[in-house]
Amino acid sequence: MSKESNDFMYHKVSEKEREQIKKDSKKLLDEFSSKLERIKTKEGHFFSSVSEDGLRDEGKGWESDGDFRDVMFCNAPNSDEDSIVAEKGGWK
Repeated sequence: MSKESNDFMYHKVSEKEREQIKKDSKKLLDEFSSKLERIKTKEGHFFSSVSEDGLRDEGKGWESDGDFRDVMFCNAPNSDEDSIVAEKGGWK
């Protein structure tokens, strides 16, 4: 095993490494936040069609590739006519 591949293996972090990680992390976050501060954007909802009660106005939707639906149902482990059947919360 080469030294390069060994660098990514688990090892107990020394106090010196821990301090360096903290220092590097702080520097990275400070640089990132200073760049975020320079972004000028209008605040608001991402959806222009959000009503006062917080619900999205229904619309026509978008047209998708004709094969998309067939591919989705072929990939779904369980389906029932026009619906994909999934276990609610089963992935927890």
